[in-house]
Amino acid sequence: MIASPSTPSGRLRSAASSAILVVSGFALGLLGAAPTLERFRSDSSSAGRTQVASVDQAFGAVPDAFGQQATQSFNSINPFYVDPWARDHVKLSVTPSSVGCGNDGKEFVRPFYVNSAGSAATFNWCEGKTCYLTLEIGGDALHHDVGMVRMRGCPVSEGYTIPYLRVMKVLIGSYSSLYLGWGACDQAETSCALGADTTLQPGDCKTLAHPTVPSERYDVCYDGQGKY
Repeated sequence: MIASPSTPSGRLRSAASSAILVVSGFALGLLGAAPTLERFRSDSSSAGRTQVASVDQAFGAVPDAFGQQATQSFNSINPFYVDPWARDHVKLSVTPSSVGCGNDGKEFVRPFYVNSAGSAATFNWCEGKTCYLTLEIGGDALHHDVGMVRMRGCPVSEGYTIPYLRVMKVLIGSYSSLYLGWGACDQAETSCALGADTTLQPGDCKTLAHPTVPSERYDVCYDGQGKY
């Protein structure tokens, strides 16, 4: 006798058949998907996927200019940061003059700078009547010469002469005070004499006159540490 689906035994067999079909279909689906899953596992390409950058890669992508700007910004607000140039150099302006050489003794002179302990390439005519120097801090063996070429007849009865001031010592003391050791020569390497060491605070100016030829003068201003 064939059981009717409406009978309890018929309904049970129908449910069992459906369950077997579902399980069989799921198993076949897994078998069919296995190669795809395996291909996905073995596929190391980045196509279609977002790659997570490493820390080194992330920092490497930051432009150098951004890093420099960040450093400068931090240094500008860091109260303990000291610019190496401000620590190791000073700004000094020197204006030579000679009595009898025109207006204020500066009209008929032309100032120049040379590091006489270095090469001739350090020679420079100064702009206008003042030499602006950025000098490295050092001991007693410096040869920073600021001179002036005086025109013939300046003063009267003299020919062309080249007197100069030599800065020999540049030291920094407390509260950014400057200790300056110096000497001066007249007629280029004649009548040379040492002057007394002098101290200047930032913003100070002093007139240093040749110890034995007081008509030759040099207005020296200390503009603080750093560079022009």
